[in-house]
Amino acid sequence: MKDGWGFTGKILRVDLTERRSWTESMEEYAKRFIGGIGLGYKIFWDDVGAEVGAYDPENRLVFAPGPLTGTLAPGSGRFEIVSKSPRSYPKETVTRSGMGGFWGPELKYAGYDALVVQGKSDEWVNLWISNDGVEFLSAKDYLGEDTFSTQIRLRKELDTRCQILCIGPAGERLSRLAVILSEMTFASGRSGFGAVMGAKRLKAIAVRGTNPLGVFDPQRLIEVSKKVRALSNQNTSRERTTLILNLKEREEFINKHRKKNTGCFGCPLLCFTHIDVPGVDACAAHCISYFYHPHATKFYGATLERDQAVAEAYSLANRYGLDTFEFWHMINFLRDLRDAGLLNQLGLDLDNIGRRGFVQKLLESITYRKGFGDLLAEGCARTADHIKNGWEFCAKYFPAYGSAAHGPIRKSPALALLWALDSRGPLVDQHSYIRLSISFPNETPPLTLPRERAESIAQRFLGSKLAIDHSTFESKAEAVIQTQDHSAVIDILVLCDWLFPCFHSFATEDRLGDLSLESQLLSAVTGHPWSEKELNRAGERVWNLARAIMIREGRTREQDTIHGIFFREDKGEKAVFQTALEQAKTEYYRLRGWDERSGWPTREKLEDLALFDVANDLKKEALLT
Repeated sequence: MKDGWGFTGKILRVDLTERRSWTESMEEYAKRFIGGIGLGYKIFWDDVGAEVGAYDPENRLVFAPGPLTGTLAPGSGRFEIVSKSPRSYPKETVTRSGMGGFWGPELKYAGYDALVVQGKSDEWVNLWISNDGVEFLSAKDYLGEDTFSTQIRLRKELDTRCQILCIGPAGERLSRLAVILSEMTFASGRSGFGAVMGAKRLKAIAVRGTNPLGVFDPQRLIEVSKKVRALSNQNTSRERTTLILNLKEREEFINKHRKKNTGCFGCPLLCFTHIDVPGVDACAAHCISYFYHPHATKFYGATLERDQAVAEAYSLANRYGLDTFEFWHMINFLRDLRDAGLLNQLGLDLDNIGRRGFVQKLLESITYRKGFGDLLAEGCARTADHIKNGWEFCAKYFPAYGSAAHGPIRKSPALALLWALDSRGPLVDQHSYIRLSISFPNETPPLTLPRERAESIAQRFLGSKLAIDHSTFESKAEAVIQTQDHSAVIDILVLCDWLFPCFHSFATEDRLGDLSLESQLLSAVTGHPWSEKELNRAGERVWNLARAIMIREGRTREQDTIHGIFFREDKGEKAVFQTALEQAKTEYYRLRGWDERSGWPTREKLEDLALFDVANDLKKEALLT
């Protein structure tokens, strides 16, 4: 690592309890773990014991960009957050959550490769970072403010050009569904980290940076970036912003109200859209933002009232600081409980799901913990524990870890295996597999990826054309390992996984992408001649470190699974073959170099990956075979 070329060389540490800040060198972390989740997991390995809870002062919030963050590299506007998650179920565990926008690059320009927050303030504070200056500002007058007004006020108070992370009223009240949000819709979801900020009494983090960020070979960076942009040409993300809605619905809703597209720092996709529906505050939307569309369509039909309800849902969720992904399935869960006679109205007007007033009431009750919303604020998984036979209705929507379902688990053995082996829903940063195996082959002409070409790509990048054959678990272990390691590479650099890894391209005749792009970008920025193999090895090292943290938290082979409901047929949907899943897990452990009976990494594998310190620590705790 060379300071000034991709790295600033400094990590900013903040202790809210003692109201002090200091810096430490990034060098030793960067050598093995680069940045992003690699840095975050290593800090947790060193600093935070397994017994620490998500809301404990000893918990950390690690905000970690990567060496590409803030450069011209396409998709480099992201950063990763690592913390003990209050959202994890059945117990709190360390996990990750990525976030886009402009805050990560601003932190780099302020002179820091990461921010690590620990402790708990005795009163609510806003953290103000301006280059070398770090101030703890009273946030007493900001309590109760939504995420939009918080940012508007802070920019007026501090600097109109600063970038801000903040929580809304939901995070203040420690909802496990609380996100950390920036701008209108850049959010750290799925892991409840907004509640961790709330537990620390940290309302917002504002950053302003004016320092240059050096690049070793600017011309080479421009050349590789142009190649990335060329290969990502015709990517459908800009036009559609989501795959939740079918093509007809997208044309009817998004294009009717779209004002313009926008995106994260340095990204050519522009996959966020500003939507202005009459009668609702304008807001940006993306991906799962449209969670209320099917319910509102059923209630109103294709009307302006429907569009207003949809826009109100995501606008309110973002203002309150709530995770829209949870509501995609929560509403289905509540509907099923209502239909089974297991819930009374509970003040939520459950007979009018789809109505604008219903979603307003639902989001308000959860944010302010009113009535049944107080329980729902704990998340659907914990809510199911309090309802008779609740998991009979909840499980199909929340397959593992309390995470909302993402991807057709019953129809794809590899997706079942990915879910079984993670610490949260995996597909938010492992889109590459589902796109190659499901999304692109089912695209509308002329963008359809022919089956034989998809198999050719799978053979080249995932080890076998059977990697995308959904009729068997054969070859899925290797495909999952490749997917996980590539995902780790993206999350340590940090890049967007809607662009990387570039398995596939709409712009090439054979549809082949280029998996060496990440190493080319990193080499141009840092001056170190990274090879694709060397970078993938770093991804493998970080995934093994993440697994070591799981093991220290008590993870067992038996817990590498999905809910039992998926092993049974359900309303005509086929079951996941449990014996085959167990066999695939054994093959996965073997290929990983882990113990096949326990699923624990072995000393030989950890030392092969230069994780000597991790191996020694696990040995002391009798967690090494």
